[in-house]
Amino acid sequence: MRLFRRTYDLSLASPRHATLDDLGAISRLLRSGTHHYTSYPYPHLPSLLSGAPAVVLVGGRDILAAAIASWNNDATSWVRALTVIDGLPVNATFDLLLPSFHERLHTQHIRHVFYTGDDAADTWIQPGLVTHGYVRETDVVVYEQLSFEVPTVGNQLVRVRPAVSVDLPDILQVDSACFTAQWRKDDQVLSGAIFEVPYFVVAEDADQVVGYAFATTHFGGRLVHLVRIAVLPSQQGRAIGVRLLAEVIAFARTRGASTLTLNTQAHNLRAQRLYEWFGFHRTGEQQTVLRYDL
Repeated sequence: MRLFRRTYDLSLASPRHATLDDLGAISRLLRSGTHHYTSYPYPHLPSLLSGAPAVVLVGGRDILAAAIASWNNDATSWVRALTVIDGLPVNATFDLLLPSFHERLHTQHIRHVFYTGDDAADTWIQPGLVTHGYVRETDVVVYEQLSFEVPTVGNQLVRVRPAVSVDLPDILQVDSACFTAQWRKDDQVLSGAIFEVPYFVVAEDADQVVGYAFATTHFGGRLVHLVRIAVLPSQQGRAIGVRLLAEVIAFARTRGASTLTLNTQAHNLRAQRLYEWFGFHRTGEQQTVLRYDL
């Protein structure tokens, strides 16, 4: 238990680009501070510090704050980590940290940066970001399904099989065709998911990958979360997405899960109609997405 809190003088602090040498200090700050937020698997932090836009605020020998973004994906990026050491005012710290962070993003040819967090992070991050020019882009709403019943199994003429590494270019092509830049997943995320997540499948028609889906499991398999489901626009209307969703539900059932969840944008009414047809309902939870234009 800490018996006292150190004080820091922001007038002596200055921002600089973060490097891999800062890994230990940033990791400690993200683990121990009251004000911390991350949205990446922990093993990805060294890779982010090696090449993605990242800035730290330094006071003497201490790192007082850090902002880390994802890699450039078609001129867009997401805030992947924000942390401020205990004892510093968030807004005043952001006054020093964010301009340098935004300049770092700009030098890497990023035009738009996005943020969405969780309830704990939003209480301190959202007000600070809005004060510094971030605006509301949309809301992400949460759906869940408890019965694991399906109204139809979808298109049985396509082949649904586990994804393998050689499918990555085709999966990236599907992802790029289906989503605007800020919602696309890059090759590092998707290649890692093929090997790491318990369920990742592609839909094949005439030896062409026309769609894919992947899901994660949590709480000992009691909850399955559908991370992504996508079908090439040219192939939509053939019940391929229906087939993929039915397969995901079958996976959740066989794993003995009690809940299947997914997220979608509030404006994506077409997807919501599909989910509601399959018995999903809104939980009432939602996350606000903020955008900053550089």
